[in-house]
Amino acid sequence: MDLSAQTVLKIAAVSSTGYSAQMLAAPDWANSYYYKAGHPKNENWQRWFGHGLAGMALAQGLASGESTANKAVLLASGAQYVTAPLMMLTQKDDFKPAQIALNSAICLGIGGLCLKAGLKK
Repeated sequence: MDLSAQTVLKIAAVSSTGYSAQMLAAPDWANSYYYKAGHPKNENWQRWFGHGLAGMALAQGLASGESTANKAVLLASGAQYVTAPLMMLTQKDDFKPAQIALNSAICLGIGGLCLKAGLKK
C-alpha cells in the first residue's frame, strides 16, 4: 500500500489528537489505563505531555492540507512515533505490558509510514 504524504499526515494527526485528548481531558483515566496499579499519578506532567502532542497534531493536520509533502513534519513525526516505544520501555516497570505492546505497534506503524513518506524522493 502506497499512501500519499498527506494521507499519512492525516493518520498521524488523528492518532496524535487521540493521545493528546486522553492526557489533556482525562489524565486520571489515562494513568489507570496505561500504568500498573499503584503508579503515582501526575496530572500536571500528563497535561504537559498532552499539550506537546496537541502541538504536533496541529502541525500534522495543517501540513496534511499542503499541496506537496512537508518533509520536516513527516520526519519529525516519524522520529517522535518510532522513539515512543523506547520511552515506554524505559518505564517498563510502571507500564502495563499490554499497553507497551499495543502502543508500540501503533507508534511503530505510524512512525514507519511517516518516515517512508518523508524519505521518499
